[in-house]
Amino acid sequence: MTRTEMSIFDFAMRAEKDGIGFYTKAAKKFEDADLRDLFMKLAKEEAKHLETFIGIKAKAEKKGADQCFRSETVSEYLDTIIREGLFPKGDSMVKRLEKVNDVGGACAIALEAEKNAILLYSELAKISKDKDQKKILEDITKEERSHIVMVGSARADYDPAYAAMRFGRFF
Repeated sequence: MTRTEMSIFDFAMRAEKDGIGFYTKAAKKFEDADLRDLFMKLAKEEAKHLETFIGIKAKAEKKGADQCFRSETVSEYLDTIIREGLFPKGDSMVKRLEKVNDVGGACAIALEAEKNAILLYSELAKISKDKDQKKILEDITKEERSHIVMVGSARADYDPAYAAMRFGRFF
């Protein structure tokens, strides 16, 4: 495995760990029971993704780099995503959560991270030469898409301006 290829898996694992930390802290930050349940559910799903990536990395290391991602252009693209991180200025989700006090703000952070995760995992799925790996990455991408729907719905419940923008009217 080259450094770039390994860093893809390491980055994905780090992103999932960040997601677990974010959703766990967000669950503790807000009083609402439904919101706490949603954030804990999302933390558990990110933990499953982390386990999946640990498994993919172990298999990839056994098979060697040929079974993974082989394209210079794509490697540069992924390297850029990895170097930039899921957030501008390298702030972690948890650091950003500390700066917000409302549900809308917390959900906005989560939506940004989920969108970036979808971008990363769908790109990885496109370029994976391993059929099993491709399927796993596509499944994780679908789960991250469902996270966007869940978080977007929660945000709409607590953020009237977002609800108006999303649904085109106030209730």
